[in-house]
Amino acid sequence: MIKHKKADFIELYIVPDKSSLNSLAALKEVPVSIHSPHYNHDFNIFKINKEKIDIFQNKVIKAADYLNSKFIVLHAGVGEDKKIFKENINKINDERIIIENKPKVGMDNVRCFGYSLEQLKFIKEDCGLKICLDFAHAAESAYSQGIDYKFFWEMLIDKLEPNYFHLSDDFPNNENDEHLNMGDGKLDLKWIKKTLNGLAQKQDIHLVFETPKKGNDLKNDLDNIEYFKKL
Repeated sequence: MIKHKKADFIELYIVPDKSSLNSLAALKEVPVSIHSPHYNHDFNIFKINKEKIDIFQNKVIKAADYLNSKFIVLHAGVGEDKKIFKENINKINDERIIIENKPKVGMDNVRCFGYSLEQLKFIKEDCGLKICLDFAHAAESAYSQGIDYKFFWEMLIDKLEPNYFHLSDDFPNNENDEHLNMGDGKLDLKWIKKTLNGLAQKQDIHLVFETPKKGNDLKNDLDNIEYFKKL
């Protein structure tokens, strides 16, 4: 995919009990960003202990080092106490960490951290961390907050100045994460493309398509990229 210039890099999600450096050897020559495990794989910033720190150091950090990743994307976790978040993020501190914004409501009706502008500004300004802007998550959060989703996108881009983005389609009247293919939802993808094109005139933009996996090949990934390119 990269060899034929269909993509510039890939983002690799680390599953703690299935990821080893030996299994990643084939990616050594490919530009890679690392995505840390999250709540679905029992990794939550608000419940950091020695075991979780060891997982982060021995799985996530070592994979990022091995593959020369410039980024480690990390969910802000499930919880509400800012003090706990700041204390725990410092326990796994790495300059490559960027925090991904979340919907307000996660799986099993949990309350996610990093869903509001106020929380994300705290993460950026008080914790010194950059933000990965997930457009679908932001739209879901906007619905939960009763805010127009494109107005919320504009606020997040203006106040947080992200240069790393996640993209999937979704429905604006929905607060649950779906990760749909391009065109299967109702988000204004043309607005996103126009906005990213504008940002790309001033800085490097990193865009990850978090669309569904189908089978063991990359056809669906390439189809989504081509759909977006043709908008």
